[in-house]
Amino acid sequence: SRFRAALPRGAHHRYRTWRVTRDRIRTPSIHRAPARPSCRSNESSMSSVMRYLEKAMLSDLPLRRRLSYLSFAGALLAALGSQQFVAPVKVAIFMDVVGPDMEPVAKSLLLVVMVPILIAYNIVVSLLKNPTRIMFAACGFYGAIYFLVTGVVLQSAGHPPAWVAWLLYYATDTKSVIFMPAIWSVLADVSTSDVSKKIFPLMFVVTQVGGVAGSLVAVKVGSLGGEVGLLLMQSFACLAIAFFVRLGCTLLEGAPPAAQQQLENSYGAIEAPRPPDAIAEAKAPEVEKSAAPGGVLGLIREQLYSGIEGVWLLCSRPYVFGAFWVSYASLMPRTMLDYQNSVAGTTAFSARDDQIAYFGQVNLMINIGTGLLALFGNPIVEFFGVGTCLLFLPVGMFVCMAALCLFYSLSMSTISLVAVCTLAYGLNSPCKEMLYVRTSKDIKYKAKSWSEMYGNQIMKVFGAQMNMWVNLETDFCQPHCFHAQATLAITGVWVALWLAIAYRVGSEHRALEAADGVVS
Repeated sequence: SRFRAALPRGAHHRYRTWRVTRDRIRTPSIHRAPARPSCRSNESSMSSVMRYLEKAMLSDLPLRRRLSYLSFAGALLAALGSQQFVAPVKVAIFMDVVGPDMEPVAKSLLLVVMVPILIAYNIVVSLLKNPTRIMFAACGFYGAIYFLVTGVVLQSAGHPPAWVAWLLYYATDTKSVIFMPAIWSVLADVSTSDVSKKIFPLMFVVTQVGGVAGSLVAVKVGSLGGEVGLLLMQSFACLAIAFFVRLGCTLLEGAPPAAQQQLENSYGAIEAPRPPDAIAEAKAPEVEKSAAPGGVLGLIREQLYSGIEGVWLLCSRPYVFGAFWVSYASLMPRTMLDYQNSVAGTTAFSARDDQIAYFGQVNLMINIGTGLLALFGNPIVEFFGVGTCLLFLPVGMFVCMAALCLFYSLSMSTISLVAVCTLAYGLNSPCKEMLYVRTSKDIKYKAKSWSEMYGNQIMKVFGAQMNMWVNLETDFCQPHCFHAQATLAITGVWVALWLAIAYRVGSEHRALEAADGVVS
């Protein structure tokens, strides 16, 4: 105090400031200014990023193994990308040549066409056994069909006969059921369980990139030779898929023993394990590699018996039937949305190239929306739970269908279709896979395979019947044949049943999780 009294006037404030600063320096306080990040923390962040990049690029795998998976990724990219740009061509040509009134009939007959094709495919798998030969046979078959369609469309100056439109319709829809499951089956056969957990997420990302790229190709149809150019690209894409699969298998077969030993030390013995649950959706139903008694007839009987066994497992277990229903119930009303969007799109755009570009834009929005939702899908499921997330899609479906019924237009049909597909692919599909985790192997590989190959087509047939008997587009009703009240009533009843089943299967899943149980 004497020292402060001896200070000149005006220095008291500076002295008090100095005391406060000195006390803050001597005593740690929460008011101390945060320290600048050190170089060591920056280095740790960079090392974390580098470790993530090395993991994503599979740097711990042998070089031939990495190149092999890169080849399989190219096959997946070509398969989904080509499907994304040839599907709009199919819709545009069929609607123009055959007519929108026959599209529900074609959709209804798709199951009839698909059953013998899938049986023939499984017979080819049993006879050829080698994955390279199987892919060359499938890709050669569909490549020849697309070369034929391309030649006829080119020769007819854009006005092909009706049989070409029907052939293109069924070739495009059945190809999507054959190619992707076949490639995933090869991947499952050459990957151990530990390797698959590391590889398959990256494969899914690459596949999604292929879908976006294929949609962009459809949007740029005018600068790529029109519909003939896209059909020709699809023909060569079939050959590219077979080439990539062949290259991937060759790289695996020619791997040196040292690389094989390195892989065994890192991930375990290299063998042909059962495919993990993450890719069971994409795996086609398989037959035994050995020839069944009775030759081809024996194989056909075996396939029919396998299908009947899958139906029995599906119908005799309420939990399994509920999982099937919540997985594919959206396909019935979505088929109605698809049809209305196709009718509105072909009506709004007279030129087929413009129609293809429009459908490509719709697919592009769906792929982008699915990718974005997939990024946040796991946090959403962890926060709300599987049972609650299963309720999002039926509620969203009813809202989108109600919006279309109230405000029928091309824009509303596009918004509704994109929103529904984004929810189905980005959120409902992962929840569906989580339901099957609590089931036995027989259910996973028999009932689930039947659901994916045939059950989903049955749901589409139901939707096609609604289009045929309620909203069939003809020349007698103008400006459109969409019956809003009947459509909304049918959708309401369907969604109410869907919600009840989803709530029940969600409750059963929570009980199985709590008890660590399995449905067998």
